[in-house]
Amino acid sequence: MAPQSDLVYKLNDIPPLGPLFMLSVQQMMLMFTAATFPALIVREVGGTMETASTIVSITMIAAGLGSILQALRNRWIGSGYLCPNVCGPSYLAVSLQAAWMGGFPLMRGMIIFAGLLEMLFANAIRRLRFLFPPVVVGLVVAFVGINVISVSITNFFGQVYAGDSLRWQEMVIAAIALFTMLGCSLWGSPALRLYCLLCGIATGWLAAALLTPEILSALEQVHAQPFFSIPFLDVDLLDLSFSWEMVLPFFIISICSTLKSFGNILAAQKISEPERDGVNMAPIAKGVLADGLTTLAAGAMGGLAVDTSASNVGLAAATRSVSRWIAITAGIIFTVLGFFPKLSTMIATIPRPVVGASLVFAVSLMISAGLKEMFSEPLDQRKSFVLGLSCIFGLSTEFVPALFAHLPPFIQPLFGSPLATTTVFAILLYQLFHLDHILGKTKGP
Repeated sequence: MAPQSDLVYKLNDIPPLGPLFMLSVQQMMLMFTAATFPALIVREVGGTMETASTIVSITMIAAGLGSILQALRNRWIGSGYLCPNVCGPSYLAVSLQAAWMGGFPLMRGMIIFAGLLEMLFANAIRRLRFLFPPVVVGLVVAFVGINVISVSITNFFGQVYAGDSLRWQEMVIAAIALFTMLGCSLWGSPALRLYCLLCGIATGWLAAALLTPEILSALEQVHAQPFFSIPFLDVDLLDLSFSWEMVLPFFIISICSTLKSFGNILAAQKISEPERDGVNMAPIAKGVLADGLTTLAAGAMGGLAVDTSASNVGLAAATRSVSRWIAITAGIIFTVLGFFPKLSTMIATIPRPVVGASLVFAVSLMISAGLKEMFSEPLDQRKSFVLGLSCIFGLSTEFVPALFAHLPPFIQPLFGSPLATTTVFAILLYQLFHLDHILGKTKGP
């Protein structure tokens, strides 16, 4: 994490109009990486292209408004950090299951239910500061980045799914984009350092146009889209329904989403306020409350659930620009683009390897920030076992995911991602290994 003096735009700074707009566009570019998830669900349940486009637009509007709400800091809601919202991949599987079972009305009803649960969980977070010593905080922050590695690398090599064939053209495109970002960040002028992601996207897009001409044909989709449109779902899709059968899966996913948002907001706090000792739970709790309210609103509007984005926090660390006004401006732009399908479709055609390079660039800073926090104090044997065991079981969900498919369905989501599993294990193991200290029975390491 950069010292406070190294931050170009600090938490409450208002950048000049030009840098504010450009930095916000950079953040918005990463927000688009998850914009295709709603369309995926619509296709899977046999919905029309028009319905898919509408739900994508509604989800974008919800994510944009949620990003604004998250960046606010008042007495009741909002963390006040740069931690934008994106369409929540955490909810993808259970939302698809609900849509298969009861169509869009059931999916919307269960998303609203999940948002309410996360809002309830936010109240409990204020009282849990004792669960997060520096070693656990650092581990959680690092795994916020590690959790995104699989999707980052899959996109980096131009794959839709792991195991697809590799093409040298896409690897070259990704390498050009990534090294442009790194070059601008490490050796560029102050202006290039600020806009390193945009520079990488521009050169990567140019390389894609030269090496993979089919990228240009994708731009033809832009012409088929209207310039301005107010997204409305059909009346029959606006019904709400509820299923007790889906309560447990959505309850577990709500816990996992709360843990994910906690980790992202915690990472934003450590990056934005590097001089702070310990964890300030009050803004984190208000941030989780904002995330839950945004999920509830997304379901009520007819979109997919949204949650906070780790890659956007990592980008803030890379550019050393953590002003919450950047998130507010990015949220405004993203919300507006939800009403302009032609513009949003054009940005959505960013080549997959360029998206992957952007994610790799952003999350690398997140992982290193977590490692620095993790080793900010000496490790004794207890803390070493906390780190080692939590990493083993957390990473196992990524290395051998089939193993956890045999667990009871109600507990599987807790083993569905490295972040959720590692966070739970780290918290529980730290308390277990220090139980004698907690009870006051012994002293010393």
